[in-house]
Amino acid sequence: MSIDKSEILARISPCNSAFYQVQPEHPYVIIFTLNPAEQVPVWLAALAGWFQKYGISLVYRHPLQALPVAFFQQSLGTLLWSGSVPQFEPLKQFMRANDLQYSFIECGFFPQTQHIYFDRQGINVESSLAANDLNWLPKDVTPILQHKRELFFKDAPTYADQQDYIFVPLQLAQDSNVQRNSRFVNGMQEFIDYIESHYFDETLVFKRHPRDNSSYQLRSGRSYWSADCSRALIKGAKKVHGINSTVLFEAELYGTETIIEGDCLLTRHADRKSELLSALILWQFDIEQQDFSLEKIARRSYLALERYL
Repeated sequence: MSIDKSEILARISPCNSAFYQVQPEHPYVIIFTLNPAEQVPVWLAALAGWFQKYGISLVYRHPLQALPVAFFQQSLGTLLWSGSVPQFEPLKQFMRANDLQYSFIECGFFPQTQHIYFDRQGINVESSLAANDLNWLPKDVTPILQHKRELFFKDAPTYADQQDYIFVPLQLAQDSNVQRNSRFVNGMQEFIDYIESHYFDETLVFKRHPRDNSSYQLRSGRSYWSADCSRALIKGAKKVHGINSTVLFEAELYGTETIIEGDCLLTRHADRKSELLSALILWQFDIEQQDFSLEKIARRSYLALERYL
């Protein structure tokens, strides 16, 4: 895929540009992100607070910004937020060519807005957990799952507008996880048409992705739209059918049957889904915690944190 760097950089919003212009204070960690104005308030401000306790600052840059090798060498390391999208490829090529290591950081699970995780290999199906044997988990993971299930679904009502239905959460059509790891690369209407033809005699409840403003057509008289929260829709559904969606992980946590289109961690560990969910819970960080494990970050990333342990 060809990327026009100048065109992309010219479209950067003033809100994001302000983050990219801040000069680092030593010692510092570099975070490359396409949208710091959104990600800093929700996730990265908490991370900045954790590191600040050790005198470490975070500096944000766009993946297509031209930076000298010394900028990387003088840092404690580099993190890529959502680093699987095409805009990051030139950066990753540059870093590999100069023997510079990078790690990944991404929002976590149950709920996404409260968790982050670090990984040396990638995110989603490219993460370390994809090929992990999970043998480091406790023999009985039931308490881990039960505790998280109770917390996550505690205040969610049960969707009751329809009965005996299949819940179909939609994704953003250009989501890298959809484009790279599924067969539905031509948009969500293609997926909707497939679902309606596959379940021609079933009641279907569709939910748009919260950031999707596209227009779609439901052709079946038994298909409905819902704007209810996904947890409520999961609780009332007999089945959840989706494409590499976080909602599928949430449905598995609740115990609802899932049908998964595409390649994701759940398909990689299809015979050990309970163990996978437990691993995700233990792998990630709760950003609302005041205390956190710097040692755990060091194990999950290539950040040079040895002097702080």
